[in-house]
Amino acid sequence: MHARHLTVRQSGAVLGTTTGAATVTLGIVAGAVPQATLAVFFVNGMWWWTIGKLWWETGLLHRALGVVTMALAGVAFAFALAWLVGIDLRVVLRVLFGLWLIAVARLASLSWR
Repeated sequence: MHARHLTVRQSGAVLGTTTGAATVTLGIVAGAVPQATLAVFFVNGMWWWTIGKLWWETGLLHRALGVVTMALAGVAFAFALAWLVGIDLRVVLRVLFGLWLIAVARLASLSWR
C-alpha cells in the first residue's frame, strides 16, 4: 500500500505506514501486556483516520471505503474511552479489523487490475 499511496500523496503515505507499523507493533505488545491496550485503540484510530482520509480525498481505493475507515477511527477512539471506564472491547475491535481487512483486500483486488 505504501508504494500506491506514494503516487498520490507522499505525506499521507509516510504517516499511514508509520501509524500502521505502530498499530501492528502495539497489537503484538498488547497480547502480552494488557496495559498497552489503550495505546492500541488510540493508534489504531490514528491509522484508520489517516488511511481513510487519504482514500477519501484521492480515490486511490473506493471513496466509500475511505469514509467507512474514517468512521472506524471514531469507533476506535470511542473504544479507548470505554477502556478507560473499564469496558473491554478488544474482541470487537479485532472483529471490525478483520472485516475491514477483507473489504480492503476485495476492493484493492478490483481496483488494481
